[in-house]
Amino acid sequence: MNKKVFSLLQFLFFIVQFFLCNNSFANISNHAILVGVIKGNKGEGITLYRNDETSELMNYSNSQYIPTDSTGHFYINIILDKADYYDIGSNTLFISPNDSINMVIDIEDPSISKFSGIGADIQKYLSGNPYYKSASYLEGGKNIRRKLEENLEFILSQEQKRNVELGILTNASKSFKYMETARIKADVIISLVHLRSYYKRMFGIKQGLDSIPELKNYHSKAIPIIEEYAYNFTDKKYLALINYRYILSTIIKFNTENSKLKPIIQWSKFSQLSSEIDEAMKTNDVVLLNKLKKDIIALPNEDYRNAVLNKLSTVSNLIKGMKAVDFDFEDSDGNKRKLSDYKGKSIFIDLWATWCEPCLEQKPDFEKLSKKYKDKGIFLSISLDSDKKRWLTFLKNKEISVIEGWSSFKSLSMYNVVSIPRYIIIDEDFNVFILDAPNSSSKIIEDYFSAL
Repeated sequence: MNKKVFSLLQFLFFIVQFFLCNNSFANISNHAILVGVIKGNKGEGITLYRNDETSELMNYSNSQYIPTDSTGHFYINIILDKADYYDIGSNTLFISPNDSINMVIDIEDPSISKFSGIGADIQKYLSGNPYYKSASYLEGGKNIRRKLEENLEFILSQEQKRNVELGILTNASKSFKYMETARIKADVIISLVHLRSYYKRMFGIKQGLDSIPELKNYHSKAIPIIEEYAYNFTDKKYLALINYRYILSTIIKFNTENSKLKPIIQWSKFSQLSSEIDEAMKTNDVVLLNKLKKDIIALPNEDYRNAVLNKLSTVSNLIKGMKAVDFDFEDSDGNKRKLSDYKGKSIFIDLWATWCEPCLEQKPDFEKLSKKYKDKGIFLSISLDSDKKRWLTFLKNKEISVIEGWSSFKSLSMYNVVSIPRYIIIDEDFNVFILDAPNSSSKIIEDYFSAL
């Protein structure tokens, strides 16, 4: 997309805004228009994820790819059945039918993303929320204090600050504010639940959690707050919030006699079955997959049931001995590649990202293995960084002993990639040998290459 074309799209965007503002067709549209730029993106595109509870059961496979031009600009018209939360990079968005949003997205730091147009006020507000993957006012430990009381005071002050910001937010529906009030509350619970583990990691403490002097009053001071916030916090609508789903075990623990807990427990059962599908996939356990199908069918709630059955169907089509699914990636020289380019050889794939600490810790083992068995197969190190520049920067001045590539979770969706590091072996006939090896130096991998 050249500059002239993008300027035309911007003009069309503002025309749409004008009509929407004047309600000319606002009542007959269920579309939302997103236009703008992804900083640092040079035509790689990006994925927009819907992060509701049904999508989670399917490992977010109902995501939408947004193409970008060589300068990161994009234009997309999405169809919505209702207003909902989405993620693009590290940014959480709330998109409603008839929104027309112009955005400049920083995928790593939502606080500096920019928004304008219809629906922009809500996006600006959301950019100040703790990112859901840490979902804590302590920001994964970055904001941790030394004394327990100081942490409690900070967490509750952040809650108060967010409530004030939500209260003065204009152009937001009552339903959105209702959900955001719940999000703020859930973030307090997450902050308190994980406080001790953040503390231990950030201060490099080796002793057990209950032995840390500064946190000796955790059970008497923090737990009562968690219980107070969790009690009767049981509206099933809250399941649409990803950070609420993070605290379901806490919600269940403090609401055992609450009749409203039933739909929440129901979703938890589907979530457990979804996780068991992942485990069965790792071990190629067809018997277990068949049992899981019966368990899924036996549970009520058609939407959840169909979502997990959809995931089961996908996984069942890619187990040991079946043909591998091809995917695209770009190598470190900028060449477009496919997995199928290496048919006829054994292919060992390491899926990782620069932000994944366990990935970086295990990467040397993968590279060591590639040198040991360099004559027996192809070793692909595929980064799933959303920021291509970050991946290339990481590779600079490093000795490259494997084929380094860059792809996305979207491209590998058929491989059910929900976490990394992840190790996959494709045999010489382009069939799946293993979909999820324990680690790059596990015995099953050594035995496989030794036997070739």
